[in-house]
Amino acid sequence: MIKIPIIIPILVAVCSCIGPFAFKNVGSLTSSPPVLKSHFESETATVELEWSRASDSRFVKYEIQREFGSHFETVIEIGSDSDTVHVIHNLGADILHRFRVVSVYEVRDNIVPVVSNVSSGIIHKFLDSWQTDPKFIPTRIAIGPNKVAHVLGVGAGSIQRFNKSGTKLSPLVYSTERLACMETSVLDGPSLAIDVDGNIYVVYNLAQNGSRPQPYWSKYSWDGNLLWTKPLDGLFARHILIDGEDVFIETLSQLQHFDRDGNLQTHYLIPALLVSSLRIWDGRFAALIEPISLLDSDWTAPRLVVYDSVDRRRATLLIGRDEKSKADRGSGVLRRPTDFAIDEMNSRVFVVNAAQDRVEVFRDGKYLTQWGSLGTHAGEFRFEGDFEIIDEIETGAVVRRTVVAGGIARDETGYIYVTDPFNDRIQRFYP
Repeated sequence: MIKIPIIIPILVAVCSCIGPFAFKNVGSLTSSPPVLKSHFESETATVELEWSRASDSRFVKYEIQREFGSHFETVIEIGSDSDTVHVIHNLGADILHRFRVVSVYEVRDNIVPVVSNVSSGIIHKFLDSWQTDPKFIPTRIAIGPNKVAHVLGVGAGSIQRFNKSGTKLSPLVYSTERLACMETSVLDGPSLAIDVDGNIYVVYNLAQNGSRPQPYWSKYSWDGNLLWTKPLDGLFARHILIDGEDVFIETLSQLQHFDRDGNLQTHYLIPALLVSSLRIWDGRFAALIEPISLLDSDWTAPRLVVYDSVDRRRATLLIGRDEKSKADRGSGVLRRPTDFAIDEMNSRVFVVNAAQDRVEVFRDGKYLTQWGSLGTHAGEFRFEGDFEIIDEIETGAVVRRTVVAGGIARDETGYIYVTDPFNDRIQRFYP
């Protein structure tokens, strides 16, 4: 009679357990992988994640996982199986976000994860870019009828125009003489605005040998015909904005109020402020301001300030924050901002934060999102570069210096246009 060693039945029993749950002795799951859907919203910089409910009674939790680099990390844990919707805030713009949901079960003292599909999306995604003429150095932009982009540069006395497909149209040449540019907080050169009828207004300064620059302004019809050119009083014209029938032009010393035919209505003395951009926001003046020692305020970093009246004596809204240290490059700190665009319907404002190499977005006065970095690729910017500017206003003497510049505009459907001055291009982003 053959005796079977007792070790053989033990081995057979052990080997029979080998498989996906070897040595765990777990039961089967009846719940399918969760099906994940996502809804990305640029107006709030959020994504709403929604997934199918776990049906197995051994449910423990959901893990919402987000991709970082080449791997996923859990960012939220949810303990209720009926809680299948979650909103994630403060998404970065022009960057791909990828999420998945893991349903976690406990089966006979073992943790069993069941992973969903991956759902992804982007807010304010890069759309395309349009090259301007070499050394045009585009600094300001306005969008006219039919989404025609009107672009000003400090390198030539013309308005370069692009249709909504990016095709370059014939330029509007307002001067063949040498432009005069200054550096206040940022590079100050020609500026433009478009009225409700599509008429285009441009203010600029022409260099004069041995004397101060002479400011002018010109008006074009919507189809590009020059209607008139007029000289301006004041010391160096730098900003123009339109509010209905009223046209305002700011020089270094005063704010002049005209009608749309170019007739002077009145003028205002203005505070001693370094203003890099000036616009109308919901019927009120809004200005990007660099603080100076003469300014009586309790903030030290630049702010976007909304005023209650044209004389700008009282602020109703301040956007931006003070830096915590000189090395602070965090969200909401404006460093040499150059321009801004307004979304009144959603209470948002897009700011070119030039010294931070990015666009920052604020909503209801608070930081919302951002995108951009230094470079030449899509979604990257070069707001800083060398340019010849006036060193002495009375004599017109010039010097070459490193400056910052950059403009931004938003069309009626929400597309965002950013001038990329020292890459000589316009970049366009989705709403």
